[in-house]
Amino acid sequence: MPADEYFEAAFDQIRRMSPGDPRNERSPWGDIPREDRPAWCRAILAFPTHFPGATVMTFAAREIRSGGVATLHAWAEQAAAFHRIGCTAADWYLLRLCVDRRLERLLAREDGRFVIDTQRSGYRSIALIAEHWTDWLPLLASGLTPLRALDLIVDGDRRSWPGGRVIDGDGNLMASA
Repeated sequence: MPADEYFEAAFDQIRRMSPGDPRNERSPWGDIPREDRPAWCRAILAFPTHFPGATVMTFAAREIRSGGVATLHAWAEQAAAFHRIGCTAADWYLLRLCVDRRLERLLAREDGRFVIDTQRSGYRSIALIAEHWTDWLPLLASGLTPLRALDLIVDGDRRSWPGGRVIDGDGNLMASA
């Protein structure tokens, strides 16, 4: 799905909500508590889901670094989508760090899953598709490392998992995982 369609669909969903809807109140931040929004802005500032241009980015960064909240709808919608699946700003930031390790592989996928390239002005920016990452937090809670959880979700790839071996005193392989 192209970036424009993804964000337009998200904005249409917001516009269709009634003004009194407590999940939204016509805000792209959805039901993210106001006190959590600065943390989301700091996380997304490090990995912009949309690059609005140098001038807007300068003003947004200044606002965020002074403890404020940027009014960039694409950023707020990304935060709201991940908040709905149970992620905090710190969870999203950690996931985004892992995605960066596999970014080229994810962008090369022909099925268009997991990430959307939102680059428009020469600055690399991507948005994550929240619905495709719903299993990531439960995998972390089960004991997997963040990168291993990402590999498992993306394609069941277990190459980054450590190979467990039990070797007897003579050097013979007894068991392998």
